Amino acid sequence: MRILRIEPFSGVSGDMFLGALLDLGAPAAALEALPESLGLADAKIRIEKVDKCGIRCTHVVITAGEIQPHRHLSHILEMIDATDLSPNVKELAGRIFTLLGEAEASVHGVPVEKVHFHEVGAVDSILDIVGAALLLHEFEYDEVVCDPVCTGSGFVNCAHGRFPVPAPATSRLLQGMPTVPGEIVAEMTTPTGAAILRALDPVFTVPTLTVGRDGYGAGTRDLDQPNCLRLSLAESAPENAEQIVLIQTNLDDVSGELLGEYFQNKLLEAGALDVNLGPLLMKKGRPGQRLEVLCREPDRAGLTSIILNETTTIGVRWFPVERTVLSRTIETVETTYGPVRVKCVELPDGRTRRTPEFEDCRARAEAAGVTVQEVMQAALAGD
Repeated sequence: MRILRIEPFSGVSGDMFLGALLDLGAPAAALEALPESLGLADAKIRIEKVDKCGIRCTHVVITAGEIQPHRHLSHILEMIDATDLSPNVKELAGRIFTLLGEAEASVHGVPVEKVHFHEVGAVDSILDIVGAALLLHEFEYDEVVCDPVCTGSGFVNCAHGRFPVPAPATSRLLQGMPTVPGEIVAEMTTPTGAAILRALDPVFTVPTLTVGRDGYGAGTRDLDQPNCLRLSLAESAPENAEQIVLIQTNLDDVSGELLGEYFQNKLLEAGALDVNLGPLLMKKGRPGQRLEVLCREPDRAGLTSIILNETTTIGVRWFPVERTVLSRTIETVETTYGPVRVKCVELPDGRTRRTPEFEDCRARAEAAGVTVQEVMQAALAGD
């Protein structure tokens, strides 16, 4: 699967997005022709290479006349629709602006058609958003993934006054996304950047990737960290690779009875993929046990709650891990002792490994008065 990865470690803005897409390989000519296509004859786009803390980045500079009208959403959508851009580009650009307009309307408590876009409707923002939609169309990808978004901190001056970072519209657009303030006291993510992210609807669980190429788009500031956005085109891991979670805790004051079949079955019923206990020597020479539970991310919170409630631990640690899983199927084999399920696993070299299910074999053996091994051999022989 082809993945577009967004890394907003220094936030994200419209010009940073444009620069990163150009640096990734999008054609500059397509962007440079955009002002004329949108009927913005007095606007100019300049593309330059800049250095951000030792990283060579692409920077996009947009200039226009000083006096610009306050545009409503309908005016901007009409501008986009009047171009000769492809329907997909028009749709994405319109969606980004609509999301932005809805966020502004929600913040100010007015209908979206009443919103004056002020900075958002300025020429540079129009070109940022339509340009991002245009350049994104140059790449083929199946999914977008994103790291946590750096918002910055402090205050920012907007058309309506001085607001805390992230600005209200930015905060509304970032709802549901993982964010971090970062170490810089400044607005690191703008409403335009947040609207582009919202429209792309990225996944915030980054899988194991093989990166093909990347690009860096510069912001306008010079900071103690690279003020840029990184975009990457990558391939996801093979289909038999899976990202899961390992929950782990050490126990030295809980009886073995509490960690027995009841506790382990409770974890398995709650979604645990595997449960194991192993001996270890803890601090001050105390013998203890390490509990490890493998699960998928949606089941982590529930399993953590069970561990904290059912054992004497006062905390657990967890971290993502990768596992490779072989393809498998279950078939039922008729034997002289009755039906037995057999797990058929496809090995990397193409061979198949067949393993009878133990519980089926035990039940058939008890009913027939034979050993479990005899039933297993019959299941593998198919008789």
